Amino acid sequence: MSKPTFPTSKYTRYIFGALILALPIAFVASRQPFYALAALAFIALYIIFLRKPEFGVLLVIFLLPFERIGSINRGGVTIRPSQVVGVALLAAWVTRLAWDGAKHWRPNPLVWPMLAYLVVLVMGLSHAANPTRGIEVFLFTAFTIAAGLVIPQIITTEAGAQRAVRVLYIITAIVAAFGLFQFLGDYAGLPPSITGLRDLYTKAILGFPRVQSTELEPLYFANYLLLPLSLLTANLFSGKRLHGFFGLPLLLLAGVAFVLTVARGGYIGFAASLVVIGLFSLRQIFRPGRILAFGASAIVIALIALRLLGGGTDAMSTQKFTEHITNLFTGASYLERVATFQKANDAYHSNPLVGIGPGQFGPFASINPFYEPKDGWQIVNNLSLEVLAESGILGAAALILAFGILIIRSVRAIRVARSPALRALLIGGLAAFIGILVQYQTFSILYIMHVWVCIGLLLAFQNVALAPTKEYA
Repeated sequence: MSKPTFPTSKYTRYIFGALILALPIAFVASRQPFYALAALAFIALYIIFLRKPEFGVLLVIFLLPFERIGSINRGGVTIRPSQVVGVALLAAWVTRLAWDGAKHWRPNPLVWPMLAYLVVLVMGLSHAANPTRGIEVFLFTAFTIAAGLVIPQIITTEAGAQRAVRVLYIITAIVAAFGLFQFLGDYAGLPPSITGLRDLYTKAILGFPRVQSTELEPLYFANYLLLPLSLLTANLFSGKRLHGFFGLPLLLLAGVAFVLTVARGGYIGFAASLVVIGLFSLRQIFRPGRILAFGASAIVIALIALRLLGGGTDAMSTQKFTEHITNLFTGASYLERVATFQKANDAYHSNPLVGIGPGQFGPFASINPFYEPKDGWQIVNNLSLEVLAESGILGAAALILAFGILIIRSVRAIRVARSPALRALLIGGLAAFIGILVQYQTFSILYIMHVWVCIGLLLAFQNVALAPTKEYA
C-alpha cells in the first residue's frame, strides 16, 4: 500500500487541517463564545504556520516578555500569548512532520535526555501528594521543552537566525522602554494601574521602584534580558559593527532597565555571562577600541541607573540600593531561603530516585497539600535543589546530561563557525545560557518560556555552524 501524501494544492492542505478542528470549535461556540473566538484565532495561526513555520518562531519570540501584562486569566488559568502561539506552532509542525515524514526532521541531541527527564516526571506522578497540580506542572514543563526544541527544526539558516535575533532586539527595546516608563511613572506618582507595577515593587517598599516591565517579577525580567544583553555584548567583541545605529542604544537601554530590576541573582548571572564572553573573545578584549566601547557603555549605564536610583523618595535611596544587592546572607529573605532549602533536602531524601513528583514541593511544604496558600505555593528558590526534590537523582542526571551536551556542542560550534556574526551569536547564546543557569540558583521555575527559547535558539545557531562540518548531530 502506498504511503499517504499531504494534499498538494496550495490552499487545500491548509483547509484540510482546519476542517479537522471545525467540529470541536462549533461545539465550544455554542457554550463559550470567548473560547470559540480564541479557537478561531488558533486555527488562523495554525494555517499560517503550516505555510510559514518561521513566522511562528518569530511571533513566539516577539511575545515572550508578555507574562503578566498581556496575559488573560480565565477560569483560574493564566493564558499567555506566547503559549497560544507556541501551541499553534507545535500543532502545525507536527502536522507537517506527520504528512511529510523525515523531510522536516533534523537531528537534535537534546531529545533523548529531555524525554528521559519527562519519563522520570511521569514516574513521580504516581506518588504525587497533589496529583492535579502535578499533572498541570508536567504539562507546562513538557510544552515549554517541546516549544524550545522545535525551534532548531525551523530555524536552519544563518539568515533565519539573524531574523530571529532582530525580532528579539525589537521586542527588547519595547519592553525595556516600558520598564523605564514604569520606573519614572512610579516616581511621578502614577498609580500601579497605569505603570503596571505590582505593589511589592513600587517606591513605597525600598524608596525606589523595581522594574518588572511586562513580566511577573523583576527577577524574571532580569533573567529574560540576559539573552539580548549577552548577544549584544558578544557582538560588540566580534569585530563587527554593533548592528548599525540600533545596537549600541539598545545595549544602553536594556542595560539600564536590567540594573533597575535590582535583581541580585540577575546581576550575578550577567557577570557569569561576561566571563564566558571574555573567555571566547580574548583577542578582541585586548583591542583598545573594544575595551573603550564596552567600558564607556558600562559607565554610561551605571551613571544613568545610579542617577535614577538616587532620585528616590528619600536621601538614602542609593544606600538602600547598595544594601539590598549586597545583603546576601542576612535578613528575612535569606532565612526564608534557608528554610526552603532544608525542606527541599527533606523532600529529596523521602524519595531520592525519582523525587516527590513535578510541582510537588509546594504541597510537600504546606500543611494541606490540596489547599494552595494565599501567597501561592512555596518554591525552593534554587533550581538544582528543586529538581533533586521533585525528580530525584534520575531527573537531575537527565538535565545535567542535556545541559552538558548543549555546552560542549556550543564550544565545538564556536570553534568551527566560519562567519564572525554566527560566532558572535554562538558566544552570546552560550553566555546567556550559562548566565541563566547561574541565576537559577536563586529561583526555581523550570517551565519558563524564554529559557527554552534561549536553548532552542542556541541549538539552531549550533546546527547552522556544524552543518558544513557534517557534525550536525
